[in-house]
Amino acid sequence: TILIHPYLLKQYNNRWYIIAAAGNDKKILTFALDRIDKVTALPEVKFIPCEQDLSERFADIVGITLCEDRPLEHVVFWVSDSSKDYIITKPIHESQKHMKSNDLDVILKKYPHFKNGDFFSIDCIPNYELIRELCSYGKELIVLEPSSIKDEIFNRISLMLEEYSLARR
Repeated sequence: TILIHPYLLKQYNNRWYIIAAAGNDKKILTFALDRIDKVTALPEVKFIPCEQDLSERFADIVGITLCEDRPLEHVVFWVSDSSKDYIITKPIHESQKHMKSNDLDVILKKYPHFKNGDFFSIDCIPNYELIRELCSYGKELIVLEPSSIKDEIFNRISLMLEEYSLARR
């Protein structure tokens, strides 16, 4: 049982969430509505208003999970020719940029083996939804920078490979 002070309803990926403070600590948490078993109104409990602009909370993330301890990252990724039009018309994040001219020259020197396809960047705080979204493109999208996100994806893929290897036996 959790006492919450609800502030905002938000939809992401066809699921509804309530953004609220739990108890009296004013820490903002996210709860999936479809996982809430029972709601009981408590009119005797004084409502604690939110002291921050919640719309800003979602500006630097993909999805609904804000990892407050993680910094904003500049994420550079390559997308294959077969998927680049999809990425262009359905950006991963609102900060997405199609890399061109000077930035592209630097990236091509660093990663010369990525000839076919295009390079993009986003600026956001890494979270579960970002990693899941980047992984959803499979080999058609490769994260090049930063190494922390690249390593996180590599570890996820390595664990998947282990599980699939066991499942094939």
